[in-house]
Amino acid sequence: MEKLIFKNVENMPLPLRVFPDYTTPAENFSIHIHNPDNGILLEDESGDAYFAAYPEGKSNEMVTWGVVAAGEMLRGSMKQNYYTKAFKRYFNNNTKVYVNSPGQTKTEHWYLLYANTLAGVIYKTYFKHCENAHKRMLESASSMREMARNINYDFNDQGYDFSTGKSWTNKDIYRQPDSIGGYAYNMLFAGVHGNDDTFITEAVSAINLYEKFTDNPWYEIPNGSTAFFAAAWLKSKGYKVDLKKILGFIFDIKQGPLQIGTWNGEPVDGLMMGWRGDDREYAVSSAYSMETLMPLPFMLPAVKYVPETAKSIAWYALNAVSNFNLFFAKGLSNNIYETRPDLSNVVPYEKIEISRDGHSPAACGDFMGHRSVYGGAYMAWIAALMRPTEKTNIPAWDLTVTDWLDVSEKPEPVFMLYNNEKCEVDVSFTIGDIWKEKRPDLFENGHLKGKLFNFITDDFITNINDNQVRVKIAPESVILITLRI
Repeated sequence: MEKLIFKNVENMPLPLRVFPDYTTPAENFSIHIHNPDNGILLEDESGDAYFAAYPEGKSNEMVTWGVVAAGEMLRGSMKQNYYTKAFKRYFNNNTKVYVNSPGQTKTEHWYLLYANTLAGVIYKTYFKHCENAHKRMLESASSMREMARNINYDFNDQGYDFSTGKSWTNKDIYRQPDSIGGYAYNMLFAGVHGNDDTFITEAVSAINLYEKFTDNPWYEIPNGSTAFFAAAWLKSKGYKVDLKKILGFIFDIKQGPLQIGTWNGEPVDGLMMGWRGDDREYAVSSAYSMETLMPLPFMLPAVKYVPETAKSIAWYALNAVSNFNLFFAKGLSNNIYETRPDLSNVVPYEKIEISRDGHSPAACGDFMGHRSVYGGAYMAWIAALMRPTEKTNIPAWDLTVTDWLDVSEKPEPVFMLYNNEKCEVDVSFTIGDIWKEKRPDLFENGHLKGKLFNFITDDFITNINDNQVRVKIAPESVILITLRI
């Protein structure tokens, strides 16, 4: 197996700041946003709960609600009364498609596709045995397929109006050609969970169009990261895809979203730009909290399907989650400049700018607000994905818990650990509480049981003892391990 090497990533230094455990920040964030007194938990006209995208906002969006809802499941804190009733409001019964805001017919491409991606996550986590939810999922996929055919698979516009059946663009800078990648993922999801090969064929065609771009089509990272996930799954099933090119779009520092280096001494390696913007100078001048954390729950499970990407993705992920501290206005030695220190510090800022008000860097917001609920909500996802070990620079990444393309009733827990040291290490970790629900057969009287195997070679490693998963890792190497009965 030939490893895929991305020098932009592998040349990143060991993070100077370490954020080894997202559990406490995710818990504090959840408590804060679920407290009605804080003005984030709101009600729509039907009395159903939703979450504002910003502490100062009122918008009702799937890209906020869906992330919070999935995060609560991943944390093992399923607040059913908030989620089960509200899900279907994002499905437009007239156009038969999930949208970002209830009742929408005219939508930007990336919002449409990511709203459907999150609808798929909610379907899989809360409603996979619900006939009506299954029907809506397939109807939405069918509506998007009809859209793609209407526009001849040319997503180089700002969005689509389902009421007229036509594309629309307000300004050329808002054109979103990478949306064909997000479309590919949604078709694949419908094909896998709907057991419908026509959707899988559609996904293959779309991913082949995506990889034909000569210049990086990046507009918003949800399209690129879900496209990579789809490509990884397809490659594992024998389809021919240009995996290096597709992952390269994400790890591109010249035309893509990846930040590297330092801003006034503060490392920004692994952070992601928000969108393409008016020009490259604008794009590289900032990084966004949502765009930084959002790719990880889709890129990490992809490693199961394409292990040759493990080293680069593990190192990128460590840098991203470590340098995310900047969004809390925390520098290496002192707090950095921030625009709204009066707002609760359990909610991260929406973005970091290289310079603002004479300060570098600066924690701030964008058009609608300062601190980002829709970005901070991903901390619960990261808490589930990233299991700390005795070595803060060697977490165990759970590659299965956000594998939304896994259809098995008993998913196999797979973990990735990258030993970036020059000597062998012996580390241990506990698996997330969510596994007690996903695989109760792995536990006996509350204690983890079973055997540990090398996921790639299938070699037996050891028996599980004392609720801990313990493994030795060779110097400067990655290991993928799995738990079995």
